[in-house]
Amino acid sequence: MTVRVAAAAPQLGGGGGLDVSAVRILAALVLSLAIAGAVILMLRRGGGRIDLSALRLPTRVVGARRIAPIETRRISAHADLCLVRCDGIDYLILSSAGQQQVLRETAVVAEPLP
Repeated sequence: MTVRVAAAAPQLGGGGGLDVSAVRILAALVLSLAIAGAVILMLRRGGGRIDLSALRLPTRVVGARRIAPIETRRISAHADLCLVRCDGIDYLILSSAGQQQVLRETAVVAEPLP
């Protein structure tokens, strides 16, 4: 009669079991998903670009600025449509990799105070 002895499989690296609680794993997952969601929202708001000015970080004011970007929209994979205000005139600019073209210039009309 032969005796069969089951050999115990050694653990890789000789280490012990994982001592990480399920709460820590779940908290790391929730934090990672929250960061990913925030980045996705920032990318959607910026039209594919992360707009750090939307974070309202405190910045140093140098003085009155003459150029103010009003709005930017991506209209294709290679072109943006930008509305820029400079010295009281709004410029509608088509910007692509090869060229930029002013489509329209409009004088800014002062809005009445409520």
